[in-house]
Amino acid sequence: MAAPLYDAHNHMADPALRAHRAAIEPCLREIDLKYAVVNGTSPADWPAVLQLAKSEPHMIPAIGMHPWKVNDAPTDWQAQFLQALNRGARVIGEVGLDKWREGYDLERQQTAFRWQLAQATERNLPISIHCLKAIGPLMETLRGKPLPKRGFHLHAYNGPVELIPELAELGAYFSFNAGQLRTVKSKAPGRMCAVPAERILIETDAPDMLPATSLRSFDLPKYPRGHALAHPATLIDGYTAVAHLRAAPIESLRQQVASNFERYFLS
Repeated sequence: MAAPLYDAHNHMADPALRAHRAAIEPCLREIDLKYAVVNGTSPADWPAVLQLAKSEPHMIPAIGMHPWKVNDAPTDWQAQFLQALNRGARVIGEVGLDKWREGYDLERQQTAFRWQLAQATERNLPISIHCLKAIGPLMETLRGKPLPKRGFHLHAYNGPVELIPELAELGAYFSFNAGQLRTVKSKAPGRMCAVPAERILIETDAPDMLPATSLRSFDLPKYPRGHALAHPATLIDGYTAVAHLRAAPIESLRQQVASNFERYFLS
């Protein structure tokens, strides 16, 4: 019997996806999704994340202050964060550092990230880390701060291949999605092949990171703003693409990811 699928990172509580829940759920059953980690990005969406997980037990709630949101964070966001943990959040995320988005304040991002990392370490909770154009500052923190005993999760890893062994030694798990393969110049295939088998995870980042047409089996109507949405069921396409790149049987990858996901997020 084939191992079920696990989505290490998505945003299922996003209003863009909530509008299509009735169409999405049958597709998730079709691909045999067992668990998905649903990430929040600020106090504004944490209640929706917690409510979704309460109504759908296969959704694992994650709450975090995203680096894109730190500039507008309410003054009491840390108190709200701790309250959300007490109300059932099981993962900290999405958190991290980002020098790609215009108007970033790296110092504020670092302060928020390090505080959330400390909460994960104190409680030994899983933590889902976003990093764009900020691998140097991220490595500085990971090398110099206490880390959760269970390790940490680098969502849609896009850092240097050369850092993968050191990151794995520090405790990293790495997740990838089919959307990372949109361009022929993508360096993602090298990263996907370099990660140790016992540390690889698959994600969607839905509704973001839309895979190329040739790499997606499911579609959603365009969002009212006009951009296309990544269907959460394209998780299966991520598995297929990564298995192909690693020259591994798809069932072998499914079993490995199941073991890795349950060890990291559920143990």
